[in-house]
Amino acid sequence: MKTTLLALMMLASVTAWCAKPEVIPELKQWTEGAGLYQRAEATRVVVPQDACDALKAHAKTFADELKVPFVVEQASWKPWRAVSAKKGDILLRTAASSADPKNAERYTIEVTPEQIIVTGQTPLATFWGTRTLLQVFNAQNGTFPCGTIEDWPDYPIRGFMFDCGRKPFTLKTLRQIVEICAYYKLNELQLHLSDNYIWLHNYPGVQTPQDVLNIEPSAGAFRLESKVPGLTSTDISYTKQDYRTLFAYAHQRGVKIIPELDVPGHALAMVRVRPDLMYKGSVGRKHDCERAAMLDLTNPETFPFVASIFDEYIDDGTFIGDIIHIGTDEYYGDNESYRAFADQMLKHIRAKGKTPRLWGSFTSKHGKTPVTNEGVQMNIWSLDWQRPNDAIKMGYDIINILDRHTYIVPNGTGNVGAYGDALDTKYLWETWNPAIFNHERVEPDNPHLLGAAWAMWNDNAFLTDPGLTGRDLLPSIRKHCAVFAQKTWERDTPQLSYGNFLETLSKNGSPVCLQIPQWERSYAVTRTSDAPLKLAEGEETDLYAVSPVNGKVGFRREGAHYTFNYSLPKDREVALTFCVTPRNVTLLVD
Repeated sequence: MKTTLLALMMLASVTAWCAKPEVIPELKQWTEGAGLYQRAEATRVVVPQDACDALKAHAKTFADELKVPFVVEQASWKPWRAVSAKKGDILLRTAASSADPKNAERYTIEVTPEQIIVTGQTPLATFWGTRTLLQVFNAQNGTFPCGTIEDWPDYPIRGFMFDCGRKPFTLKTLRQIVEICAYYKLNELQLHLSDNYIWLHNYPGVQTPQDVLNIEPSAGAFRLESKVPGLTSTDISYTKQDYRTLFAYAHQRGVKIIPELDVPGHALAMVRVRPDLMYKGSVGRKHDCERAAMLDLTNPETFPFVASIFDEYIDDGTFIGDIIHIGTDEYYGDNESYRAFADQMLKHIRAKGKTPRLWGSFTSKHGKTPVTNEGVQMNIWSLDWQRPNDAIKMGYDIINILDRHTYIVPNGTGNVGAYGDALDTKYLWETWNPAIFNHERVEPDNPHLLGAAWAMWNDNAFLTDPGLTGRDLLPSIRKHCAVFAQKTWERDTPQLSYGNFLETLSKNGSPVCLQIPQWERSYAVTRTSDAPLKLAEGEETDLYAVSPVNGKVGFRREGAHYTFNYSLPKDREVALTFCVTPRNVTLLVD
């Protein structure tokens, strides 16, 4: 009886290990095998000698994540395994046949107790297979149930739109966001690189557009280095090399960086450079001062000026990717000049060999002036501005980023819903899919429906900044990315319940640290002059005994300076202690 019971227990254990691995997004097909693969000290990540550079780069990234050797075979592979493969090896390869564009991200994984073989239709597809391995390894202490996986996405575009124009973040934060996107097989990160404060009339003394132009520091931001004098933000910006390095970092992890420069509205930074190009018409019920953030599309110099800014980054190889976003949302000028400008910009970007993308506005901005649709991608973000079926009838490819379901504006309050601190992820998980645009629907398999994305807008910047840093926002970014990854990879209702999704999200770990650090540091300081005095320097935070802002004790966090109401006396040693918790920074003196 004891022997029989032991055998049943062992059988139950094997069966449990062979259950379908829980991954976000869920696997399309799983065939159970027998046994268990166990990572070991001798495990290697191996690619064939004839592997392309892209596959080698992805494999190197995966090997570094696992902290195991990366090996390129010195001989061509036989059909399914390396010539000198060892027990515990993870073999990465691409399919021998040319990839079907519709299945370019399809991959298979074969798991035996001795080895794992990942075969992708493309190097990117193979990399997505490694994301599946990584999540399960993290959840199961380096083990993986034996069996076979067939997996592929339902939509080619699965993205996240991040507003780092109004509120900039460190390059470290941007790299961490890339890692989160890659972990869940999101393949696009759109960076909103220029914008301005929405409520310009809230600035003290601002009544007219000219008042806005006199605000110092400017409430308009352009976060990329530019050769146009006065265009780039002077507080925080990214160099062109910063952008290229980030692009390469993301590319190696399967994520496309989509740059967006917003025109002809949300363009205060450009109007400050060329005030003669400020819009001169009516803004309807909006505050007249908002004209300072809009370009005059009737001026013949406006288009060449805007085009030259885009050309700078395309021609010098900064915008190296294949898609460029030209903005075009919330412009209150006349319809015909808007449509003519959009047509010019779309054709200009396309002539540069790039795929143009824009915020859809033609339902609102209807008119007689034709606007090109060839190869144009359109974000459907507001039904008031653009209805999805209208866009499809006009011949545009569309991406669902409808504000009602996909927009958050972090404020730290925890409120849920469109433009809130968080989205209703339970509704998204259980009910929503990319074909749902509130009360309007699109056929889920319509070839013009490319996918969906979610957006984090930082409208709460400048005067209304709640002080949330990139580190504060990472948990929210991770959760929302995971939900949208599931709903764009698999359009059908998930098998996992929402509660099980939350458990899996926790169990499968995170590619970045989500804990906010707590620490305490003390310094003995003697101030001898009024010159700035830095105590410590880091990638995200600097500590100052004498701040360069106002001479008081303070710190810089993610580019913004904060000071305490305390100044060090001169020529006397003082003990300063900084106490940091997730919600407060406290200064203790002596």
